[in-house]
Formats: sequence, structure tokens, C-alpha cells
Amino acid sequence: RDPFRDLLVHPQLVWFLNQIIGYGFRLDRQPELLCDATYDVAAPLVGGNEPRIPARAYYFQNSRRYCQAVRAIWALADVEEGDGGFVLVPCTHKGNVETPDDIATGEDDMGLTFQPAMKAGDLFLVAGTVLQGVRPWQGAGSQRLLSYEYAGRAAIQSAGTGPKVQEDPSPEWHAQITPEQRASLYRPEYEYSSPPPVLVTDGESVKIDESGEVFHPSFYNRDPNSGIDEKEFYFWELNGYLVLRGVMDETWLEKANEAIDKFEDKIVVGEELSRGSETLAGTGRPTLGGLLTLPDPYCEPFRQMVSHPVVQHRISWMGGSGARVSGPTAFCSVEGTWGHSLHDSGEPMYPPMGYQFQNGRSYSEAVTVTWQLRDVEPDMGGFACVPGAHKAKYEMPPGVRSCDDHMGLVKQLVMKAGDVLFFADGAMTHGTTAWKNSIPRRGILIKYSSRSFHRSGGE
Repeated sequence: RDPFRDLLVHPQLVWFLNQIIGYGFRLDRQPELLCDATYDVAAPLVGGNEPRIPARAYYFQNSRRYCQAVRAIWALADVEEGDGGFVLVPCTHKGNVETPDDIATGEDDMGLTFQPAMKAGDLFLVAGTVLQGVRPWQGAGSQRLLSYEYAGRAAIQSAGTGPKVQEDPSPEWHAQITPEQRASLYRPEYEYSSPPPVLVTDGESVKIDESGEVFHPSFYNRDPNSGIDEKEFYFWELNGYLVLRGVMDETWLEKANEAIDKFEDKIVVGEELSRGSETLAGTGRPTLGGLLTLPDPYCEPFRQMVSHPVVQHRISWMGGSGARVSGPTAFCSVEGTWGHSLHDSGEPMYPPMGYQFQNGRSYSEAVTVTWQLRDVEPDMGGFACVPGAHKAKYEMPPGVRSCDDHMGLVKQLVMKAGDVLFFADGAMTHGTTAWKNSIPRRGILIKYSSRSFHRSGGE
């Protein structure tokens, strides 16, 4: 019993909980093992920030965090990558879009689900509103993850523990009033009031809803005629980027690559942008501009990219109509080309290239689109980003900027020739890692600026 009590108030854990939750946090429920025997591993993941549950939510103001629910997981045995068990979808504690069913069930998680690898003795902290759950265990040994759930000092979450929570503390005079009146006088954190009673009303009458589901009317309804793909919108709002697969066909790809080959002598090697990074160091980056003004027929595959219906449709819901184009530019990195140190973020905010979400709309003032003319293989270099950083509230640490100490946050995207990448330029932290492939990179970068701003104060 003592080892488990010691973990309850382990000094390092307490220090982190004071920073993340705030002073006065408490254990919300009894510790439990996370394993196939204690969890329904076929159940959908739970959590997410939409609809918002204030008693479990993440708050940020004036450089202070107030995370009302935190799960502390102690690894009592090693968990390797691919072992299964506890999983989560990063960044969902700040999501503004309801989780699509396919993401929660895992039927099509769009590559978002993350299973953390841990060594015995590790401590893993996760916000209560992060989408999370347990998947079937595939590891060699038994799963040994011990979970403690903590709540903020004033947060009302689950019923308490002990014999008194089974009592009904209502005074005798409550028998003289209506059930609806009694429902408004409940005492929280008892079994009879967890979850609290639900009163529904049309403004003229009041009744109790026995389902127990939260009644919180919304002024807005989802528009089924918006033409927006639910999962694409969720992915974009959560991560700050989106990849569309196979937009270009083989003929289009062939013509675009042929044009770059034709004008290879016009490629210019640019300045060093690795900014002193050891990880990103290399030679200058080759680029080819003026693609829209190449002589016929070599300009056509690039002009076809401008106002392309598939792209324009996404640009419209990402930032609204009126977006204008600059570029395109071909990135032609060769083996050994340096990377571009990571830059941009939600903090510090720069409104002309920022990101906001309001009333169901994405307001991304700067979106960059990159058309892939060749495959981008794993760990071979190319576009890299910190997913979710378009909503960051803290400045980027120097090690992340240089990728010399990226804290596991930097993701190099894997793409195929014909894919199209969108990212919230200026808001989401991004850059490139050094190109390691013997086959040169071929990506066409086109920048879109919103109707509301110049990107850099004037053009």
C-alpha cells in the first residue's frame, strides 16, 4: 500500500501539478491500472474540448495554465512503440471542433492517434480533455500502467469516495416541493447527484430529463450545406496543416517536372537559413522562380495550380474569399541541402499571418500551399512542423527552433508525388529538415494572403 501512497504525492508529480492545475489540486478518483482487463479496449476514445466541459477544461490567461483535470500515468513496466495500450490524440485539449466518430472509434483516425512509448519508472501527464483511451495490448509482457486522476481545487467531476457519498443529504422539507425544485437544490459530489439532474425548458414549462445528458442550447447549428468535409476541418483546426492525396495525375506531374528540367540553368542557390543549427546544417537551397511566366507550354502545369477547384475550395473555408496568390516557387533541394530553422507560432501573435477560430469559422490570414512533384520519404528531409502550434501560448524554445533539441514535437511530413500540402503560414511553427535523399526535392510553393492583410506591412 505504501508505494502507491508515495506515488500519490511524489515530489516531482506535485511540482508539475502545481504548475499545470494550480495549488489545492486533489485526487478525483481511486488509482487504477490501465489494461485490457480494466478497460473496454473497443470503446471510442473519450475527451476533446468540444463540447466543452468546464470542470475538466484547459484554461490559459496571463501566462498561467489552469488545467482542471490531469491524468498522471506511472509506467511500472516498459511500453514500446506499437505495443498498444494507452493512446491519445495530441492537441485536442484546445480543439474547437467536435471529434468525428471515425477518429474516436479508430476506424479512420487520419494518423492522429499517438501511443506513447515509456520506460519503467517514467511519469506521463495528460490533460483530462485530451482525447484518450485504451487500445488492445500487443506487447510481449503484461501491461503495467498505473493511473491517478487529479482535479482542480473547485472542479466538480466524479462523486467522492467513502460511505457518505452514498447518502442523500437533502433536508426533510424537500419532500414538500416539486421534483424540479429539488433538482435545483441538489448537493454535488454525491452518488445521487453524479451526474447532476438535468432540467429542460422551453421558457414556459420545466421538466426533468431522465437521460442525464447535458442540456446546453446553442445559438448556432452546423450547416449541412457548407460543403466542408467534417474530418478535413477537424484535422486542419487541430493541427494547422492538411494534406490532400493524389490531386495531380501522372501527366500533370510529368509536364511540371519536365518544365523544371528544361530551365534547370535558372535555378538559384539561396542564403543559409539553418541559423546555426547542427541538425539542419548543409548547403544552400536551390529554388526556381517565375514559373507562371515561363514560355508556353512550360508555364501551363503551374498556371493550372492557381485557382484549382480542389485547392480554392479549401482556401475559402480556411480563411474566406478574397485570398490572393504570390509565387509559385519551385524548391529543388539536392542531397545535403540545409534545412530551414523552424519559425512562426501562435505566440507571439502576428495578426496579419495569424489564426483564429470563431463561430465555426477558421480565420487563417496566411495559407501556404505546396504541390509535391516527387515523393517525400520518411526521415529523408523536407517540410517539418509542430502540429497544433498555431494555437500555442508560449514562445518556441531555442532547441525546437534549431531541431537540436526538438522534444519530440517536430514532425516531418511524408507525402507522395501529386499530394498537396496546406499549412497556416505565420501561425503554425514550421520549417524544413535537411534533405538527405539522393533524388532532388521537387515542391511548388504558392502563398495565399487574406483579403484583410499584407503579410509584412505592405506589398
